[in-house]
Parts: sequence; structure tokens; C-alpha cells
Amino acid sequence: MNFKLDKLNKTQIKYIVYSLVGIFIISYFIHQVVQMNSSPYKTEIALNRDMQSIIKTEAFIVRDETYITTDNSGGTVVSIAEDGKRVSSGDNVAVVFPSSESAATYVRMKELEKEIEYYSQLKNRVGIGTNTPASYSKLIDEACIEFITTSRETIGSDFDESLTDLRDAITARQLAVGTELSVDAKLAELQAELITLSSGNAEYKTIASPNSGYYIGSVDGYEKTVDYNKVDSLTCKEIETLINSKRQDTPANVMGKLVDEFDWYFVCTVPYSESGSIDVGKSVKVNVPNTAVGTINCTVMHKGDREDDKVSVVIKCNLMNRNLANLRIHDIEIIVDDYVGIKISNDAIREVDGEKGVYVQRGNLIQFRKINIIYSAEDYSVVESVADSAYLQQYDSVITQGVDLYDGKVVS
Repeated sequence: MNFKLDKLNKTQIKYIVYSLVGIFIISYFIHQVVQMNSSPYKTEIALNRDMQSIIKTEAFIVRDETYITTDNSGGTVVSIAEDGKRVSSGDNVAVVFPSSESAATYVRMKELEKEIEYYSQLKNRVGIGTNTPASYSKLIDEACIEFITTSRETIGSDFDESLTDLRDAITARQLAVGTELSVDAKLAELQAELITLSSGNAEYKTIASPNSGYYIGSVDGYEKTVDYNKVDSLTCKEIETLINSKRQDTPANVMGKLVDEFDWYFVCTVPYSESGSIDVGKSVKVNVPNTAVGTINCTVMHKGDREDDKVSVVIKCNLMNRNLANLRIHDIEIIVDDYVGIKISNDAIREVDGEKGVYVQRGNLIQFRKINIIYSAEDYSVVESVADSAYLQQYDSVITQGVDLYDGKVVS
């Protein structure tokens, strides 16, 4: 009796195992058939974007520069005019001291004069505070962010101004909460130091600007590298030589320079394949990455002929400030055009009956939507936003990958 039960159990077990294997094989086959006949879609959401057409290259900056010289060789020069500032003929732009120590004393005296002026104005504000402490806290936050940003980019008048704004914001809040500020002791301390330095300060000689122009208190050895009046005749090879050139020695009596003409230039080469959007007279923007310059408005002055799949380009600018004054050889981004439209992957674009468009999925329905391309890059395109349901709309679910697509298809 036990033997029959054991034998029956083994038979049943074998039957169960064979059945499970069969069920697995059938299930797998059904799954594969379903997969083959289904349409798995990869989609992306269509969104409006502000896009830019950018050409990246390296440029050499050309200005109409004249050396400022001094007969006081061996002395220490201190600029009193800011780089990039417009000066007139005869304006004092620098002073020369017999030693670096006397020059440092002069610089410190100028700092003290600014401090005394600041605390004198602060003394008249003690007891004045009209806003709430919370509003002043917001001002402090904004001033702090501006100070940090400016300190990373440049040290100069903008830095000094941001530091003063931060200090003013903190002081204003102290006054708003009733803090008593006594500046008399600080003023006395600063005035005493100024008097001491004034009594022992060495005499200096001034340097006047020989003519009007933008003042720059340093030289970099590239001032005579290229003729300012011939930038529009430079070939691609000549421009690349400029960019790779070495600094030249400058005379010992040179202490600075003047930019005589308002216009100055970026000279560069761009790939011929990217030059189609560059035309003479066209307004463009130029960004100089990793500098405090930011994006500036310029105009294309010259575009050369094709040379070994490159063209020479000269871009004109007439802005000038401290940050622009010291540019020479830099990577730049030429922003040729700004586009506002819907950004889509090029993988999504299809052509149906001679009409370019994309397939979108709305619920379980596939629909074809027309597009007007206004800009196309390697991986994506920007299409016009059209108020017509026949065209792609923002927030549509665009199909980028899929098979057996057609307008009106129902997805089960």
C-alpha cells in the first residue's frame, strides 16, 4: 500500500513539473507575441524655450592704442584714473613717486580720505531709520550677494562700490533697531593717521594724458602686434598667428596707454559650416566666458572669403569699461541669434505627405502635428509656437521613439 502511494506521488510530481514547464513556455510565447505587436513609445514633453545660436571660437582684441610715456624712469607709478575711463588731453592720469614706500603711503592716504568721508556722512545719519528691520535684512542679503559676485569677478571701483553698499545696508539695519553708533572715535583715529602720513609723504610728479581717449594704466606687449587700420584685411592664417603670438618687449619709459578710437575689434576665425548666419552689418552679442565682461552688443564689420573651411570675421564694439579695457586673447561665444519657440529632439521629426511634423500621444490616441522649424542644431530643433491645433503645442507628449506610427492610431 505504501509502495503504490509513493509511486503515485512520483508520477503526480512529474506531471506537475511538466505542466509548469509547459505553462511557462506558453506564457513566454504569448509575451513575445504581445511585445512584437505592441508599440512601446519613448516620449518627451514639448516646452517653450529661449534658445541661442552660438559660435564658439578664440579671438584677438585689437584697439587703436598709443603709449603714455614718462621721463621719471625708476620711479613707482600709481594710476589715479580708472582703466577704461574717458579722459581729455591734459587730464592727470597717474602720479610718479621716487620709491614704492612713498607710493604705498599715497595709496593709504587716499583710502583714509574715503573712510573719513564715509564716517562723516554716517555721523549725520545716526538716529535715522525709517524702514522695518525685516526690510533691511533683505537689503543686506542682496548687498551680500552682489559683494560676493563682484569680488569673484574684479577688484576695482565696482568692488569698492559693492563693499560700501553692503556696509551701508548693515549700518542702516543697526540704526533701524535702535543701535547707538558713535563714530567720533573712529573719525578721530582716521584723521590722526592721515595727518601723520601727510607730514612725511614724499613729493610726486603727475603724468598728464597727451591726448583724449580711454585710459588704461598697464601694457601687455601686444599693442604694436597688428595695424588697427588693417583688421579687415587679415586672413585666417594671420589671425591664428596673432592668437598664438608672444608678447613683445615695451620701452622702459612706458607707464600706460590710451585707446584713441571709440571702436575696437574682436578678430577671429569661424568654421565655414557655421558662418552662414554671420553677415556684415548684423548685430550680434559676444560673451567672454570666465571673465567679468558678461555679454556685450556688437556688430559684424567684416567677413572674409572661405579659406580651408574657415572664414575670417571682424566684430566691432564701441563699449569701454574697466573689464573690457584689459581684454586681449580670449575664448569667445558669438551669439548670432535668439530664438523663442518649442524645443524638440530631432529624433522626433518626421515627414508625412511632404509635411514636416511630429507624432504626439494624447491619452491613448496618436496624432500627427505639423511644425515650422526656426532653428536646427545637431541634436535638437526649435519650432515656432503656433496657435493652431494642427500644429505642435506646448506640453504635448512628443514621441521620439516608436514603430508603426500613424495619425489616429489608438494605443491599447
